[in-house]
Amino acid sequence: MDVKPGNFLLDEDSNLVLIDWEQNGAPVTTAAPEIGGTWDVEEIPSEGQNTTLRYTKYTGPERRNMPMTTQGNHGWNVWNVFLEWGEQCPKALELAETLSGFEDITCTERVVEGWESSEDIPEHWRRMVEDCLHHDPNKRIGLRELVAFWDSERQEMNERGS
Repeated sequence: MDVKPGNFLLDEDSNLVLIDWEQNGAPVTTAAPEIGGTWDVEEIPSEGQNTTLRYTKYTGPERRNMPMTTQGNHGWNVWNVFLEWGEQCPKALELAETLSGFEDITCTERVVEGWESSEDIPEHWRRMVEDCLHHDPNKRIGLRELVAFWDSERQEMNERGS
């Protein structure tokens, strides 16, 4: 998905509704490492209701699910995992999408990798952002938890009048 303010609308109850799920590409600067078109994934059951994702490097013949006219030279321009994972492994799709939160950064020198000079950002907000950016998809927070977190924060701010 493409999580940024311009991709949300308000519904009749003033709830934010995400309207751009970015299902046919990814910004190269923030694409999750596993979406390059060279990985397959399967969901492996583990304790309780949790599952783990197992990624394996694809070694078969070249595959294509995008039109020959698709521009770009990134793996997803040939083999778009969003199309496959949306049906076969939605959890992998969700975790790949929670990583892509910095799409509008066009100059990588502006990317802040640490939290210096950000004392005004609450620590639990910082942890939430970091939970979206784990290199290992199995360690990333899911979309439901992310939305629940920000809904809770918004509600607390409304109650405080912030």
